[in-house]
Amino acid sequence: MKQHAIALIDCDSFFVSCERVDNPTLCGKPVCVMTGGGSKGIIVSRSKEAKLLGIKMGAPYFQVQKTYPQAICLPARHRRYAEISRQVMNIIKTFSPDVEEVSIDEAYIDLTGLNNVYKTSYNELINKIRQTILTKTKIPVSIGLSTSKTLAKLASDKAKSTGGIYTIKPENILESIGDNDIKEICGIGRNNSRKLNFDGVFTVRDFLQKDNAWIKMVLGIRGLNLKFELSGINTSPVNPVLQAPQSIQDTKSFADFTDNHNFLAAELNLHIHNAAQKLRLWNGYCSEIGVILRTKDFTTTALYTELAATNSDFSLKSAAAALLSRLYKPKSLYRSIGVELRKLSYFETQQSLFENLHREDDKLSKVVDELEQKFGRGIIKIGV
Repeated sequence: MKQHAIALIDCDSFFVSCERVDNPTLCGKPVCVMTGGGSKGIIVSRSKEAKLLGIKMGAPYFQVQKTYPQAICLPARHRRYAEISRQVMNIIKTFSPDVEEVSIDEAYIDLTGLNNVYKTSYNELINKIRQTILTKTKIPVSIGLSTSKTLAKLASDKAKSTGGIYTIKPENILESIGDNDIKEICGIGRNNSRKLNFDGVFTVRDFLQKDNAWIKMVLGIRGLNLKFELSGINTSPVNPVLQAPQSIQDTKSFADFTDNHNFLAAELNLHIHNAAQKLRLWNGYCSEIGVILRTKDFTTTALYTELAATNSDFSLKSAAAALLSRLYKPKSLYRSIGVELRKLSYFETQQSLFENLHREDDKLSKVVDELEQKFGRGIIKIGV
């Protein structure tokens, strides 16, 4: 059986690293990036220095501000992070076309055989990839290398504390990760870890010692594939074809609580434009839209409605406005609003009697996309 060489490239504290690219004075300081703004923010990225202070992921900003006044907390700039992510991904693809982007800051790369192409060892190759990304984008990354995706992921976790790169060889699997808690393994989950614990499986070593029939009975074929992956056998090839999303959600917390309906409607329209633009990038259509409102006390309500397949800002905003009117309560204070597009399709569906109008809407939305791509976000405003 052919032995693969698969690496997972993981950007370190990505949002914080992006902020440091634009503001180098933040380097070496306890920096956090948070969603939302003001006292309503939630920490979603931390520098090494912030972690050492004891700041936890998901901590509310007002608590961090009170307990760790030396911490620098910044609001997230997701569009900027997406720009830098694209730069990083493009660099990775110069080394191999077999790259699978799994998130904004992670990608698998299949390096099988490229040691011969580049006339170097795999370890030297991943180190070169790491240094190239750092030199060209100033983004530090950790790279894990092994013979399967699951092992590469575990290796990348170890790389964060071993100088940026780490390799798990098939003959050293138990030595490297045998004592890892089974619940830490991607694909196990809380419920499955409880099942395994009940039967005396607490570590990767325990799991690998179970026979295949038992694992298949307890966890099904996915569990068996996971055992193969942890044993160094690749069962999930790197897929360079980007997968179209099954749903698209866009939401953001406000800087301050609000009960203003006009403000909520304006924010909702921004989220619809963002979500619809992502859908149009895939040449996709949406047949269901939902509006999500979250109150000051974190109570979340949502309403969904079906509509004729569209990717038009205008059609989606009209449907969302009706949903917001049903959800909105004048005496409630809201902390966030968002939109979710569901029942997505990626082909030309048959249009209704209003086909020409829908096509006009879609064309105009695409023109706005092109203008924003060329001249920047918010260059044009359209009345509804």
